[in-house]
Amino acid sequence: MNRLMFLLSGEHPTLPASEALATIETEGHESEVVEKLDQVLIAKTDADPEILAERLGMTHWIGEHYCTASPEEILDAVGSSDLIDNLPHGDSIAVKIKRVKQYSPKVDVKQLAKDVADQLLEEVDFQVDLTNPDNEITGVLTEDSCVLGVVKVRVNRSQFGKRRPKNRAAVHPGTLQPTFARGLVNLARTPRGGAFLDPFCGVGGILLEAGLIGAKPIGVDINPEMIEGTEKNLKEAGIKNFELQVGDARKLSIGEVDAIATDPPYGRQASTGGLELEELYEDSLPVLSKALKPECYLCISAPSQLDLEELAKDRDLEFKEKHEQRVHKDLTRNIYVFKRR
Repeated sequence: MNRLMFLLSGEHPTLPASEALATIETEGHESEVVEKLDQVLIAKTDADPEILAERLGMTHWIGEHYCTASPEEILDAVGSSDLIDNLPHGDSIAVKIKRVKQYSPKVDVKQLAKDVADQLLEEVDFQVDLTNPDNEITGVLTEDSCVLGVVKVRVNRSQFGKRRPKNRAAVHPGTLQPTFARGLVNLARTPRGGAFLDPFCGVGGILLEAGLIGAKPIGVDINPEMIEGTEKNLKEAGIKNFELQVGDARKLSIGEVDAIATDPPYGRQASTGGLELEELYEDSLPVLSKALKPECYLCISAPSQLDLEELAKDRDLEFKEKHEQRVHKDLTRNIYVFKRR
């Protein structure tokens, strides 16, 4: 298996790495975590970086990992790695060093990049091209380490900026940003061509991301205006194969689906239809469990005062992971992932 290096977005301390690993699994590959550092994940896998990059929302780029060492020892590590043997001779190279946050503040990134490049050029007469190189060698300074790899594919994150909620045909307060929506879709292990359900779809932000990776979005919302907004947003994005219905998530009338990801109403701008929050989740979880095919995944958010791991007991849902996210000073939510038994 290859050692893939993911430069993560840093939008959340744990979600980006989990999204990457979930996406590898969804694409039918195994993975073994080698290292997790701040904004860097290294994993052994035979997954195709190009395919992963098409799906990921919280990753900047994916590359081949060659070595990890302290900034003071990285030159020795490069020399003892097989980087030079794997770079096609005659290709052009560029060496860059990127600092995550404020790690290793005393390191001169330009000088370190030059030192790494000089070491490579001593061994092989590569051409240096800082504008459009055949091979971009990047070292990432994070925690106490310099992690070095060769960039293979960049995630097109500009697409998510174009799909910000304010830019859509239908807008509603509290809609997730598209990178987070994509993250939930991937945490739910949504397969391409599979049926994907959001039972509290609002104006369709999560459905939009599911449709764009090739799943069939199925949306349910108790408010007809939300369903109308979802239809506008899906059509605007060019998604044609979808199913929408006005309905109650506690009384679903759909067949089994391959994945569910949802962000139920609980914030300042949300309406729970007169239900207490705990009642809404207690009544919905068993219905969502039955709507999932066996061995498939549910990704669902909830305010921190609710313990969904406890509420999901005896619901044929196996708890897999939880991620905490502070939304604003009055709201912290948890993002849960469950697997249908």
